[in-house]
Amino acid sequence: MPYSLNLYHDQLTGEGATSDPLPAAHRLFYVRFGEVTINGTTYAPDDAFYCGDDVEMSGIADWSQVWRWEIDLPNQPPKVMDGMGLLTHLRMSRVITSLEMPEGSDWLFRLDRILPPPGRIADRHQHPGPGIRCLLEGTFNVQQNAESMRQRVPGDPWWETGEDTVVAWGSLTMHAKFLRGMVLPTEWEGKVTGTWLSGDHTAPRGNWHLYVDRIVTV
Repeated sequence: MPYSLNLYHDQLTGEGATSDPLPAAHRLFYVRFGEVTINGTTYAPDDAFYCGDDVEMSGIADWSQVWRWEIDLPNQPPKVMDGMGLLTHLRMSRVITSLEMPEGSDWLFRLDRILPPPGRIADRHQHPGPGIRCLLEGTFNVQQNAESMRQRVPGDPWWETGEDTVVAWGSLTMHAKFLRGMVLPTEWEGKVTGTWLSGDHTAPRGNWHLYVDRIVTV
């Protein structure tokens, strides 16, 4: 069965709150700005977690932004939060075509962070599964057959299928920093992804930080 991977940006004021919960789904959350309460727990900037339950959210800071990655069926309407003092923006939605995902199969749902140094060029490489990236700092460029992107700025997403060969680079003068919401085979739990096709494994790689590795059943 085909599934899609969606990225939403949710904004909330200090008085913002969901009037109806989002229905249960496989979701990864990342608090970009501010402070929010999600299902009764308070989260601050750079907090990240998985949730498979219904979701209620309210703002604490004057203004907050939460990024959420979600696995869904391609024919479903966007999961937009309802309520006053909040706004949901579906930033990207892509159908996963590089993996066979039969109903009842297990997959690794990952959120991690890459921090390439200034001037680094990530040479030809591939990943074992697809994902939606979103830039936190700096600027970024991606060359691939599927969807090439130029001059991504903070908040901009891009899609990598995993099977396509990618070359990527940022600025000469400032590091880049981006998050990756990925769907991977379960054997990659706790492991860094990336198959370097050039054969050069001596060049410095981007610093890797793992937020969430969660095995989910679709």
